[in-house]
Amino acid sequence: MMDCPRGVLGSREKGGFSMYRFALVLLAVSTALGVSVGTGHAASSLRDTLGEHFKLSGIEVQNPSGEGHAIKKGTVLSLQADGIPANPLRVVQLNSKSPRFHVADYARVEVDREGRLKASPGELALAKGTRLVVLDLKVGADRVRLFTHTLEPMRLPDGKAAYGCAEFVFSFDPAVLDRADAATVAAHINQWLSIDSAA
Repeated sequence: MMDCPRGVLGSREKGGFSMYRFALVLLAVSTALGVSVGTGHAASSLRDTLGEHFKLSGIEVQNPSGEGHAIKKGTVLSLQADGIPANPLRVVQLNSKSPRFHVADYARVEVDREGRLKASPGELALAKGTRLVVLDLKVGADRVRLFTHTLEPMRLPDGKAAYGCAEFVFSFDPAVLDRADAATVAAHINQWLSIDSAA
């Protein structure tokens, strides 16, 4: 058996150890990235599936006379609770030549995993049965957010009418969203915002 000089063997051991550490770090990073990509894929997949259930609508903002009217009507929802806050639709325009923009001033309504509701104040109070359309849908690690808009204008205290905007935030166990369990998610949301069969 051939003897190897101690210095050479020592450098090989160090190099071997460094390669081993590098391989462990590479494995850890790959695993973390895999989890991150997997979670992102699950959120994207769930959003796509929920997007079929809660089809988005588009509203008129460029024409002041029809401001807030649903020009593209997606899924219509019926509110299943009374006194839900909303803020009046607000549209801004920087100058006469610039486009008009919908100001994202939604009254926030949070529903936790147990179905308890917590709401921020709003200028309007929506009655049970109010019909809503969905303007946007977002899926996070532990929540689903629906940005809604009343299908018809609401009467304001001063006698004028305006469309109401409310953001519903539904909290979930992250495992439910991670496995893209759209049926469980939709069932929880439908307790508060059911599909309006008459629409």
